[in-house]
Amino acid sequence: MEAFFDSWFGRLDNLRSDLLHAFSHRPDLVPQAVDAVLSHYRDYRDAKLRLADSDVLRALTHPWLTPFERIFLWVAGWKPSLAFRLLLGHCPLSPDQRAAVEVLRREVQLAEHRISEDMACAQEAMAGHTVLEAVRADLYANGSAWAAAADEVLRALRLVVGAAEELREATLRRLVAILTAAQMAEFLAAAVELRLRVRRWGLRRNGGQSA
Repeated sequence: MEAFFDSWFGRLDNLRSDLLHAFSHRPDLVPQAVDAVLSHYRDYRDAKLRLADSDVLRALTHPWLTPFERIFLWVAGWKPSLAFRLLLGHCPLSPDQRAAVEVLRREVQLAEHRISEDMACAQEAMAGHTVLEAVRADLYANGSAWAAAADEVLRALRLVVGAAEELREATLRRLVAILTAAQMAEFLAAAVELRLRVRRWGLRRNGGQSA
């Protein structure tokens, strides 16, 4: 995953440059540039979901990021409601657009709350009675109780990660339906710039190392 992320991140900076160039000089290429950025984010989502299938704890902890970057994680990625702060800070909206964005914002916040609750339940299950009893059982016998209990928790975590990734994707998809191509370009450029800065700050604080 580390090699994938390094390659993905380097391409992200290039796509941002393409997006800004289209926005400033080639309006006809803006939709294409927006689609390229969105597709690039989907590639990262798909890679994380594949990792979650084999090692959900690694997908949640993101060891390929710096400690500073990991501060901003919410269920294996960015928090969807952050999109609305960026959007309202960078894009002027019509009254109809503002109303539609507000409806979406409330829906996303409710979904985030449900996912956070599911995440908390899965985490609590790791220290729950069934798991603790399985640990005690395996201390005295070579049974599979611990493995079965752990698998149950890991399956729950994978479902939560999948729900979070779907919410991130759905938030972007519905914003595309509300915004013009130019507005979406402005929003994505701001989002990518923020991501690049957080990465640079993290590397600087971590002495240039990603973990």
